[in-house]
Amino acid sequence: MFRKRTFLFILIVSTVILVLGSIINLHLDLRLLALTPKIFKYRGLIQKYAVKENLDPRLVCALIVQESGFKENAQSRVGAQGLTQLMPATAKELGVEDPLDAEQNIAGAARYLHTLYHAFRESEGAHQHRLVLASYNGGIGRVRDAQSLVRHQKNADPFLWEPVRGALGQLTRRHADMHREVWGIGAPPHGYFEGSDETLDYVARVMHYYGRIRFYRNVLFFL
Repeated sequence: MFRKRTFLFILIVSTVILVLGSIINLHLDLRLLALTPKIFKYRGLIQKYAVKENLDPRLVCALIVQESGFKENAQSRVGAQGLTQLMPATAKELGVEDPLDAEQNIAGAARYLHTLYHAFRESEGAHQHRLVLASYNGGIGRVRDAQSLVRHQKNADPFLWEPVRGALGQLTRRHADMHREVWGIGAPPHGYFEGSDETLDYVARVMHYYGRIRFYRNVLFFL
């Protein structure tokens, strides 16, 4: 009973702090707080595989919040499965036999994230986090194509998120002339990318959750 009352007290206080703090994305913060019991349920697995793959468990947790809201049996319209929404082909490459098994799913996603962080090892801090998340959502090939556009324009650093962010929106049919300048053909190597807005929104949401989990780490989530 004492633990239950303590938990409810923390939840109420945290909500009040969010409201009084005039948080812009209040609905995201309330969603995160509502998922606190699920985070407690899976924090052991998150920490286990984050440590194994040299990842920040708080970012892995934030990714799961966005991907599935901690729904173990979540399946998207394009076939992504489980807590971290692994695509079947990706799950198979990662050795995940059952994507709906929470431990296998988290372990596989952690391995994949480790690979992506290594791929963007030239970037640092929040820039690296965002490039990795954009690759997780939109595909690393699209992010690499965006970096190529930044290099071609020669006025920005392809290892920084902001110029790559802008270049992702230039991987569309409307920019075919630019693509011919860079690659000699009217399309990027990994095809046109019409979903950049969705990917940018995804990155922003995960980073918001990540920031809030870090803020509450010693009060609520203990990650």
